[in-house]
Amino acid sequence: MTSIFLLFLSVFCCAAEGLVELTEEELARYQFESDETPAMVKDLSLGQRYALNAQRREVTDLISRRMGIMGLKGDVSDLKTLQSLVDRKVINLNDVRQWQSLGIVFGDVLAKEFNLHWVSYEDDLGISKVLRWRKTDNFVFPVTLFSKRIHFKEQINVGSIYEKISADIQQFKAYENNRPVFK
Repeated sequence: MTSIFLLFLSVFCCAAEGLVELTEEELARYQFESDETPAMVKDLSLGQRYALNAQRREVTDLISRRMGIMGLKGDVSDLKTLQSLVDRKVINLNDVRQWQSLGIVFGDVLAKEFNLHWVSYEDDLGISKVLRWRKTDNFVFPVTLFSKRIHFKEQINVGSIYEKISADIQQFKAYENNRPVFK
């Protein structure tokens, strides 16, 4: 036991010798290294717009066939329909594409209610279709919103999710609107 402690102590002391001590002032100005590549944001390509529209049609067709509702309005009144779709277990739990299609329709509601627009967002993890507010760096990722919850076996309450995201959107809008650049 003593030898393990001495080994730990010697490793710890050797590691500590290489540390640089900074004053409080130096620490405040210290620039950490960043390996993160900034995300590229651009308008949706024709193919991405086509894919979104195809998935919207799939949800609309599913709602029409399984629930007898002939269309969605694209506003908050659709949230009840989306919740009914979830509650009736119309979408198979393993059907990631359908859950993501539901996320797109949910995203359309957010876009209409909060004046967001769809863009292409590319980072180290890949390319995503996301919602953006103005030309800011504020994004909402609705496409995978439901499929991830299903994957982690979480309950889906469309209204609660909408309220949470609404609060986040209101918060980042308030922040951006109070920045001097937007005044």
